[in-house]
Order: sequence, then structure tokens, then C-alpha cells
Amino acid sequence: MATQTLAEAAKRVNDQIIQGVAQDIISINPSFDLLPFTSYDGQAILVNRENVLGDAQFLAIDGTITARAPSTVTQIPFTATKLIGDVEMDNLVQAQSSSAGVDQISSEISSKAKSVGRLFMGGMATGTGASPSMNSFHTLCDASQYTTASAGQTITFDLLDELLDLVKSKDGEVDFIQMPARTIRSLKILLRSLGGTDASWTMELPGGRKVIHYEGIPIFKNEYLSTTETANGAALTGGALTSVYAGVFDDGTSKIGISGIHPSSTPAGIVVEEVGVSETKDQQVWRVKQYANLANFNRRGLSRLTSISN
Repeated sequence: MATQTLAEAAKRVNDQIIQGVAQDIISINPSFDLLPFTSYDGQAILVNRENVLGDAQFLAIDGTITARAPSTVTQIPFTATKLIGDVEMDNLVQAQSSSAGVDQISSEISSKAKSVGRLFMGGMATGTGASPSMNSFHTLCDASQYTTASAGQTITFDLLDELLDLVKSKDGEVDFIQMPARTIRSLKILLRSLGGTDASWTMELPGGRKVIHYEGIPIFKNEYLSTTETANGAALTGGALTSVYAGVFDDGTSKIGISGIHPSSTPAGIVVEEVGVSETKDQQVWRVKQYANLANFNRRGLSRLTSISN
């Protein structure tokens, strides 16, 4: 006599489903946790950057003062862009799910909010700066803040030193270094060659996260950074190179460094609003959105090491 099969038995058994969704669509960018946000009034936030200083001179006794030229500034505008997506939920699907204790609407809104957050973090790394795309480290770093040009090079301590020397807006202090995962691995090979222990490479950030550091500056892994750049950061695609960035976070003065921006009439984060009932379908509609962008208030607050091949 044949025994009962698993397939037949399964028709009479309810399998256990774990409540909620395990999140495994993940890209790492811990620097986002520390990014400050600055609000602004009107259609943009305008930053006056020094262009030419008012001149000065050495003067002999009874000499004539000729240093009379005034200073000039360059005005740079930064404005928010829109990151947005709709959640549409059929009322029958929601009703049947609710009867089983599952809130499908909340699950879909949570998923959409995660997509908006990932869109912002990706925009920080590779945005084109052309509306409606975000500004990014790639577009905000001034050409004068690039290290020495190269067709391709491996990461070294000398190159990191050159990168850090370019960050001057905070009197030479540097708040962060960030690089893609593959370059982090290559840097660890250099650190191991010095001897010592892993504990001497790492530092603890507020919140308990541990990262490696260089001269006390945290090095953040950013998996959104391009690893297909062309030489000297000319383009984000078409090559096999990457960039390492160093900089400072703005201190609230809007004159020092990197910051997220948002209109003062809206929150800095993600907003969920109920749109209502669909006009043509038996559906409820919710909108998930964020009005924000990335700004660099000081050219000397961000530098770039390009053409890294490892």
C-alpha cells in the first residue's frame, strides 16, 4: 500500500508565514545617516561664493594707496527636486488581506518609501545635476578640487593625502572619506601590510556603527558610487574606474560643505499623503514623495580622487 505523499498532505496543512517582509534589497551607504539637511525659503537657496578678494598692498611711508579694487562673488543657486511614487491598492485585495490580519496598504507604502530613499542615495552618488535629476558628488565637486590627473591608478596612502589636502573649508578638517566596496577591500590590504590589528583601523560612530578610518577620518563604504567611470571622472559609464571622495558636512551656516536641502514648508524626509479613491477603478491611491536635493555650499568642502582601478 502506498504512503501519503507530501504534495497531497500539503492540501490539508497551513504553512506558517512570518509576519512582515524580510528586507534583502540592500545597498550600503552609511554616510547618509550623518547627512545634515538645510531648509530654505522661496524657489532656491542662493550661496554667494568668493570670486575675487578686495586687494591689499604693502605701503612705504608717504606712499600712495593703489589697492582700491572691491571684492566680487559668484552666486550659486541650489533647489530641490521631486522624488515620488504612487501606491494603488485594489479594495478587494485590501479587504481580503485585512481579514487575514495583513495590512497590504502599509506594506506597499513601506516598500515605496524605501524606493524613494534608495533613489535619493543613488542620486547623491550618480545624479546628473540636470533637472529633474539630483545633484551628486560627481556634479558638485569643482574641477579645481580633483587630484592629479591619471589614466588609471591603484589606491595608495599618498593619493589619500593629496585628496585630503584639497579639503580646506573647515580649516583643513575633514569629516568623511567615501569609496566603493572594491576600493575599501584594496585599502584594507594596505592596512594589513602595516601590521597591527583590525581594532587599530576602526572607529565607532554615533549610534555604534564601526568603520575603518584614516587619520581619524571615517571611511564610508558607498555601494552607489560608480565603478564604471572613465579616466579622470569624465563620465560615470563607459570605463572600469572609480572615484574616492573626501569632504565636510555643513555645520548649519550654509557656507562650509555638503548638506541635503529641502523647502522650509515641507519636511526633510519622506511624506505619505492619501490621494483618495480612483476615479475609474475600485482602488485607493496613496502618494509617497520627498522634495529634496544635495548641495555643496563651499567648493573647498569636497574633493575627488579619480581614476582608481582597484
